[in-house]
Amino acid sequence: MAIVRMQKVAVIAHSSLREDLISMLQSEGVLDVRPAGETQQIDHTEVQYRKAEVEFAITVLTGVADKPTLAICQRPCGVEDIIHAAHHTDVVHIVETLHALEKEDTDAHRRIQELQDFCEQLTLWKNLKTAHMESSENVLQIIGTLPTLQKQKLHDSMTQEIPRSILQEITNNGRESAFLAIIWKDDKETFEEMATALGWSNVQLPTLSQAPREAYEQALMDQKALRQSLEINQKEREKLSIELPSLIKVRTFMYWMDQKQHVREQMGATEETITILGWMPAKEFDMLDHKLHKLSPATMLVKVKPEEGEEAPVALANKKFVTPFESVTTLYGLPLPREMDPTAALSPFFALYFGLCLTDSGYGAVIALIFGIYLFSQKKTIKEAPLWWLLFISGIVTFIVSIPFGGWFGLTPEQAPSFMTHETAEGLRFYGQLWNLNEQSGISFLQNLSLVLGLTHIFFGVFLAGLHKWIHGNKAGAFWQHFTAHILLGTVIVRAFAPEHLASVSTYGIYAALALMVWGLGSGNPLLLRPVMGLLGVVNFGIGLLSNGLSYLRILALGLVTGAIAMAVNQVAVELGKLFPLWIGIPVIVVIALMGHTVSIALNTLGSFIHSGRLQFIEFFSQFFEGGGQAFAPFKRSRL
Repeated sequence: MAIVRMQKVAVIAHSSLREDLISMLQSEGVLDVRPAGETQQIDHTEVQYRKAEVEFAITVLTGVADKPTLAICQRPCGVEDIIHAAHHTDVVHIVETLHALEKEDTDAHRRIQELQDFCEQLTLWKNLKTAHMESSENVLQIIGTLPTLQKQKLHDSMTQEIPRSILQEITNNGRESAFLAIIWKDDKETFEEMATALGWSNVQLPTLSQAPREAYEQALMDQKALRQSLEINQKEREKLSIELPSLIKVRTFMYWMDQKQHVREQMGATEETITILGWMPAKEFDMLDHKLHKLSPATMLVKVKPEEGEEAPVALANKKFVTPFESVTTLYGLPLPREMDPTAALSPFFALYFGLCLTDSGYGAVIALIFGIYLFSQKKTIKEAPLWWLLFISGIVTFIVSIPFGGWFGLTPEQAPSFMTHETAEGLRFYGQLWNLNEQSGISFLQNLSLVLGLTHIFFGVFLAGLHKWIHGNKAGAFWQHFTAHILLGTVIVRAFAPEHLASVSTYGIYAALALMVWGLGSGNPLLLRPVMGLLGVVNFGIGLLSNGLSYLRILALGLVTGAIAMAVNQVAVELGKLFPLWIGIPVIVVIALMGHTVSIALNTLGSFIHSGRLQFIEFFSQFFEGGGQAFAPFKRSRL
């Protein structure tokens, strides 16, 4: 449960060593750099622009790269590979090419849209011989559209009212018809009145240098050519995607350069010397001092007293098995430097609560299998994927702790394969099953187990608070404010299990422990007020213990819900399968069961993680943990 002890230091060197010193510190990666004086204000606009250009190229090429290229991008690479790529990749050419292709594509898409709109305008007018409506001294040519259902009415009306006019149908799409009307100028007003009443709309075609059909076909050909150009541009990007691994290395190199510039801006400088302030693990002090002297005798590493109120950054140091549970701690926040790391303390409770919230060995096996295959196939270390390792471990714990409850994908012993069950005095049971959550006895056991675990968890948190004070020299505060609660708990347990002839003695022990706790929780107050304030403290502790303890019943609730959902999935699958012939029903049952249990596992895994975490953050951490530490962020060659 240790937090890495930090030491504030100053690195002092001759100004001629600035770049060598910065490179060495970045290579070692042990110093969290802080301002050493007034920070320089430098315009980073150009640098940000270049970074954005590289990011643009990576984003575009990632979308078109093939699987082998993407696989290469995932491979680890050395420092020399990154530096070599930074100096030998023609980033400017790649970015300019991608921008040119993007502009061509944008223009092509815009032109295709224009041509599509143009073709849409000409769809009904392809059979028109000319788009130029010629008029003579007495006759007009008008084109327009009319609902197809109204064309006979218009034709009849024109025959009666303006018989000298001609109505020629060009084409129709079933719903709307296109017409060319040839009318005398004297009849124009009459035509417009009768045609408009029937839904006529005049049409103005775009200016064309050729017949509408020829213009329409030319537009289609132009669209085809533009789409071919888009395909060619896409293939050009695919060819360029071979540069994606190098571009990713260049991005990493630029990030390193950005980090170096940040350190330059943070350092203090005179004409002859430079000073870099920062925090580092105390155990690394001698190593860094040796490396600095190896770099040059004109360097010095000195310990610096922190400023008043300055907090050291926090780095956690846990054993390998505990490290995955750091992902739970960091969700809440890092501990303060003066606090203990709660990760080791919460790890067994989190895994146990996670398993009890699921109470299904089948689900636990699936979770462990999924994350196990991923972790071992991808060769992910605990440091690289702590959350996935946490879920892998939690899946294993779920599998183990759920066996006594007989949870196997919501199956009853009668539904399960025979090799999983055996006959007992209580009837058919799963191997290893001790309690049945479908019976009141099983529910009562899980309920009592949840409450006992809750009380244990809470009192363990109180103990950790006292232990922290005890270790840091406040032994009186630890005893009176925290350990008196454990004395009271001990007397209650003794009373519960004491034989009859010791009942009165153990009862007096409870009274004595209660008085001791009242006196302890009243510490720090005037002598006359101490009992009153202590009594209020005991009442407050009791209320908190009751409310926090009842929160652990969510373990029971989630455990029952998981089983209920799993059983419902099985029942729905079977009932729907009965609606079909056997040869169809069996595949239907399998598909529904697979889909249903997949969703159930996902939802219940999320719920178990959230509620198990909540029990740590609210009920457990509130006893001893404040949080709010700043993460240790050393200046190093990080990978993006």
